[in-house]
Amino acid sequence: MTTTKGKAWRLIAVLLAFVLLAAACGGDDGDGDADSGESQTAATVADSAADDDMDDDSMDDDSADDSMDDDSADDSMDDESMDEGDMMETELISDECPIPNPSEVIEIDAIGWEFPIITQYADELEDCEAGNYRFNLQFLDSVEARTAMTQDAATGSPTFELYQGSNAFIGELANQGFLMPLNDLVAKYSDQFDLDEIDEAFWRMASIGDQIYAVPMVSNTMHVFYNKPAMEELGLSVPTTFDEAFQTCRAIIDSGYDIGFLYMLSAGWAWQIEFDSVLGSMGVSPVDPQTGAPNFNSPEGVAAATTLKRMVDECAPGIASSYSTDDVQAAFQTREAILGHTWASRAAAMDDPEASTVVGEIEFAPALGIGSGILAAPAYIDGWGIPVGTPADKVEAIFLAMLAATDLESMQAAAEFGLVTRNGVSHPNGPRDAAAAQASLVNGRGADLTHPAAGIARAKLGEALITILDGTPVEEALAAAEAAYLAEAGDQGLLN
Repeated sequence: MTTTKGKAWRLIAVLLAFVLLAAACGGDDGDGDADSGESQTAATVADSAADDDMDDDSMDDDSADDSMDDDSADDSMDDESMDEGDMMETELISDECPIPNPSEVIEIDAIGWEFPIITQYADELEDCEAGNYRFNLQFLDSVEARTAMTQDAATGSPTFELYQGSNAFIGELANQGFLMPLNDLVAKYSDQFDLDEIDEAFWRMASIGDQIYAVPMVSNTMHVFYNKPAMEELGLSVPTTFDEAFQTCRAIIDSGYDIGFLYMLSAGWAWQIEFDSVLGSMGVSPVDPQTGAPNFNSPEGVAAATTLKRMVDECAPGIASSYSTDDVQAAFQTREAILGHTWASRAAAMDDPEASTVVGEIEFAPALGIGSGILAAPAYIDGWGIPVGTPADKVEAIFLAMLAATDLESMQAAAEFGLVTRNGVSHPNGPRDAAAAQASLVNGRGADLTHPAAGIARAKLGEALITILDGTPVEEALAAAEAAYLAEAGDQGLLN
C-alpha cells in the first residue's frame, strides 16, 4: 500500500484538481474557489468532523435525487457490472480480509485526512493487499483534503475512487450529485457483514433522505482537553461553562502561556460547527426543523457568535484564527496549549510517544455549556463513500474492500484509537477520553439537521462568520448569513 502525506503532494493535488476541473469546464470563467462550506469547499467535510469536521450543502435532497436518481444509479451499477461471478473468484483473500479475491488487480486511490483511528482503518485496508487489491492513500490536511475531493469530483472523472469524510462533508458531496448511493450494495451484503450492528443513527448520518452515501466507521464529537499537571501547577480547575472558561483562560495567559483556551476557528466550516454547538447549548437550532425558518440571526445567535469571538480575541489571540485541527492537536502534544476544545478522535494522539511530549498528562472533560444542561458538542461520523464517475466494474470491489476494513474484527482493532460505529464494540486499551466523549455525545446538541435547507444555512453561516476575524461585527455577519440563506433557500422553494 502506498501512503502519501506532506506539503509537496498537497500542492500537486490541488494543482492537479484545478487542471482537471479546467479541462472539464473548458473556458468557463466561473468561480473556481471551492473553499467554502465544510471545507467549505464547493462542504462541509465537516470534523466532524470530525474529525474534524465539516458544509456547503447548496443543493437540496430533491436535487440530489434528481442528479442521482434510480435510473442513473442503475446505469452506473447495473446487473451486468455487479455480476460477482464475472469480477470475483470464489476464494476469500484471508481471515483479515474476508472478501473474494478479484481475478485481476484492482487499484484503488483513496483520499482523506489522517488521525489515529483512520490510520488503523488504513492498516485494515492494507490486509486486502494479500490478494489482488492495491491501495494508494493520500492524506492531506483536513481542509486541503476536502478542497481536493470536491474539485476531483467536480471533473466528472475522478482520480480517486474512495473518499473519506464526515457526515456533513458526505452530505455536501451527495447533495451536489458527487457520490454514488450505496443502498443496493448495503442491502446485498448486510447479512454477510452484519451491517445491522452499525447503529441506525449512524446510517442516517451517512444518508440524504433514503439514500445511503457512505459506510460509517468513526463516531465523533468534541470535548475539553487539558494538561492535568500544568493545570495543577497553576492551581486551576477545569471549567465546565463558557463563563468559567474565560476566567480560566485569562489566568493561564497571565501565568505566561500564549494560549489560555484553544478553539480551532481558522476556517468557515469550523465557525459554523462551533456556532451551531454553542447555539444548541442554548436550546436553539439554527433553522426550524419543520419549516426551515432561520433562527440564527437572533439574540441567542448574537450571544453564540460573540462567545466564539471572545475565544479568539481573549483566549488565543493571533493563534485560534490560524491554527488548523492538526495544529491544535500538536499544541496539546507539545504543552503549547494546556486547555482547550477539539475532536474526540484526537485523544489517542495525546499518548503517542512518537508525536507527543506529554504522554499521560492530557486528561479529558465534557464539552462546555452555558449551564442549561445541554453541552456545546456535536454528533458526527466519518465514513467512506465512492464518487460518481468511478468505473462501474470497480464499484463492487471497492465497496467490498470498505466492508472488509470495517467488519467486526476491524472495528475491534480501531476501537483502540477512537469511537467506532458498531454497537457494543470497545477495546481494553482504547483512548482515555471515553467518559468525556460519551457525556458530550449524550448531552450535546446532536447531529446536524437534515432539513433540505439546513445545508444552505451551514454554508452561509460558515462564509459569513469567518469574516468576524477580519473585523466584521457579529450582528452584521449574522444578518449577511440570513439574507444569503433566505435568498438561496427561497429560490429553491425549500422554506415552508
